[in-house]
Order: sequence, then structure tokens, then C-alpha cells
Amino acid sequence: MAVSNITRNLRDGELKIKDGAESPATLTVLLDEGDLSWTQRTQTIEVKDRGSISAGHTRKGDEESVSLTFTAKWTQLVGKANSSGDPLQLYEMLTFQSGAGVVSTSSAGEQQTLTLEFTVIDPAGVASEKVTFAKVYRESLTLSEGDDANLIAFTGKAFQIAPTISRISS
Repeated sequence: MAVSNITRNLRDGELKIKDGAESPATLTVLLDEGDLSWTQRTQTIEVKDRGSISAGHTRKGDEESVSLTFTAKWTQLVGKANSSGDPLQLYEMLTFQSGAGVVSTSSAGEQQTLTLEFTVIDPAGVASEKVTFAKVYRESLTLSEGDDANLIAFTGKAFQIAPTISRISS
């Protein structure tokens, strides 16, 4: 049985962001703050019978996109957009900076999106997993300066009702 009872933590995870190019640009994000989170929501319609819940019923509502957030430390905001020899930076990838060469995973005319892959390696080597968020679009990006580090906080949605979760070999 491929089950592990060892709790995962931020040392076991890695977040990769990929664009939609034929050979995708990939950026590995160090989640130093360890706060990647996502929310899957289900909408329910409550149909009451003359105001009464007990005589009424529920129905499925519209599908909702997965919400996700993460925070990461940054050293610089632009790299490749400034000089093609510089490495791609998180800010310029998330904002599709001109000159950075980041390509949307969505079709032309749609909102710009990226693919996020969160890989969690099982320390016991039994049940590692990959959580894939497709067509992720940015709702907000908050940049803050701090005593210890400057942070980028991403808030967005994946245009799907749930991420794709798959087992990977360690």
C-alpha cells in the first residue's frame, strides 16, 4: 500500500511556473514562507418552499474556479525584460513583462494565463504527488518591503474546478 504517514512541510515542496511556449519557460519559485494555498468551492442553490428550509431542497449551482495564493521572497523584479542574458524573474513572469518572452497558456484574445505545478516529495519515498493548476490568471499581486526580505504575494484563479493531482515516482 502506497501510503505514508509522514507530514509534508515546505522543505518537501517545489512550485514551478510554466508559460505556453512550445518549449515552455519554467521558473522554480522558492516558497520560503511556505504559504501556497488553494480553495475549491462548490456553489449550492437553496430552493426554499415558501421561505422554509425544511420543506425545500438544494441544487448544484454554477462551477467555480479554484482560487490560489502564494508568497515568495524576491531579490529583483526584472531581469530578462531588461537584458536577454539575465535570468527570468518572478515578477516579470507573473506580469508578462514586455521583452521577457513569456507566452500565455491561453488562446489569443483570452486573459493571459500560466501553468503552476506544485510537487510535494514524500520524505519516506512512497507517495510523492504533483498538483497542477492550469490556466492560472492573476487577480492581484502585492509587493512589500520588509526588514528580513521583500515579498511578492500572488492571488489568482485557475480556470478549472479542481487542480489535477497525480502520483509521481520519487
